[in-house]
Amino acid sequence: MQQNHTRLFITLFITLIGIFSTAYCQEDHIQFSVINDTAHIDASIPVDSVGASLVDDDNDYYDNIDHGDGMLFTYFNWMPGYSRYQHFDIITIHYRHQGSAPRDTLILTGYHHPANFKITSNYGWRHRRMHRGVDLGLPVGTPIAAAFDGMVRISKGNNTGGYGNLVVIRHDNGLETYYAHLSKRLVNPGQIVKAGDIIGLGGNTGRSYGSHLHFETRYLGNDINPNRIVDFDNFTLKHDTLYISGYSVSTPTPVKTTEVVQAPKPASSAVYYRVRKGDNLGKIAQKYHTTVSKLKKLNRLRSDFIREGQRIRVR
Repeated sequence: MQQNHTRLFITLFITLIGIFSTAYCQEDHIQFSVINDTAHIDASIPVDSVGASLVDDDNDYYDNIDHGDGMLFTYFNWMPGYSRYQHFDIITIHYRHQGSAPRDTLILTGYHHPANFKITSNYGWRHRRMHRGVDLGLPVGTPIAAAFDGMVRISKGNNTGGYGNLVVIRHDNGLETYYAHLSKRLVNPGQIVKAGDIIGLGGNTGRSYGSHLHFETRYLGNDINPNRIVDFDNFTLKHDTLYISGYSVSTPTPVKTTEVVQAPKPASSAVYYRVRKGDNLGKIAQKYHTTVSKLKKLNRLRSDFIREGQRIRVR
């Protein structure tokens, strides 16, 4: 009887964690073009919340584990990047109120290149998953500089999974920059930094196969191709202004990198799967090369519980 009560408690606790942890995880897309030497993007922002997608987008081991066992407690990360920005902000940037979206012009000045090394892996789809930044190949211990003035939002140590040692900086212009796989972090959350300040040392921590810096640029949690902002051949900015013009809800799909990135088109037909004995969302996600969070969103599931014979949409 004691063992049954323990199992029931763990099941309920895991279910509650699943509901809470996926509440704000959204997958977004940004449409980009160039107009009169001004960088111009259309950001696909969720209507009701702004999620940083820090763990959801880049630590897919969380979605692919069996949610019926204790591994959930090992891999689940309670951190600001999983929730809404305004809960943790010290400096508040443009945030939508009552469902309305701003039309913002971001001034890009005072830039300093993080590290003067060439790109070894570019932004875009690879191996059926999205690479949301660029990789700069560099030796372990290379000083990494802040790209713009701002405040450190996250300085997180993790030597084994995902981003590895990570620093996230919120900049005065509204952008955020991510610096991942560091061998050492040299700043703390809440610390004010200037463009060019050394915030860490390059390394090979996390899901990495050689020393490099993984560098991302984001706006309200939405990843922007850094190549659209930065000239990585000359280590300078391409434009001095970033104009945010429109918002819509969409799901990213593989697109070719051209001067204008077209908005993704929805799938022409849905695909369904009948749940079998022993199935769970993690197994189904792996079978169809997707994630648990996407399955839950497609099927409007509030928990990870599914029953035998249930019809699940997988695409």
